[in-house]
Amino acid sequence: MSTLVIAEHDNGSLKAATLNAVAAAQGLGADIDILVAGAGCGGAAEAAAAVPGVGKVLVADNAAYEHQLAENISLLVAEVGAAYDNIVAPATANCKNFMPRVAALLDVGQISDITAVESADTFQRPIYAGNVIATVQSADAKKVITVRTTAFDAVAAEGGSASVEAVDAVHDAGISAFVGEEVAESDRPELTSADIVISGGRGMQNGENFKLLEGIADKLGAAIGASRAAVDAGFVPNDM
Repeated sequence: MSTLVIAEHDNGSLKAATLNAVAAAQGLGADIDILVAGAGCGGAAEAAAAVPGVGKVLVADNAAYEHQLAENISLLVAEVGAAYDNIVAPATANCKNFMPRVAALLDVGQISDITAVESADTFQRPIYAGNVIATVQSADAKKVITVRTTAFDAVAAEGGSASVEAVDAVHDAGISAFVGEEVAESDRPELTSADIVISGGRGMQNGENFKLLEGIADKLGAAIGASRAAVDAGFVPNDM
């Protein structure tokens, strides 16, 4: 069996979520390769090659992939992933954008947000906002999987020596374009990768009260999160 892990990166470096996804992929008992798609992404590719347990790093370096547009990335992943038994990606906002498209292109079901690997075709995943853990088994010959990163301990970032190969496939669907982005900067860790999270819900009553959490979060080096209900009520932005 073989597994392709889709790297989460910023072109210059590999994001920690990729290391969690590799840990999940190891549970599948298969050979692991990593796909790095971006523009000027040599730094991320080098970091991926240093991850222990990775056999090969495939690098698609082209302007079409610079901003990770889902319409373009999904076509690339579907083409490259066709040769693999499993396609695994961290359940980040970026990967959630294109992985369902990959599953559709390959005509298989997606197994989303897994928290445990029981076997090569059986997984655990939360449902009903995490109140129930479902065990799901897939009969698809090819598995398209997203991984809840906090459920898997990250593998080491150094110690490997994978080969690096260029991927020539260029896909520009021509149906979307990057216009711009507004990046929120914070000294606190990212919510998706934080070891400690201070969270609030509807009981906070309004957005101003969420600021009460900032002091303790700063002292603990924690990220601040919010429940779905608090977000839907407009107390805080969706990224919390």
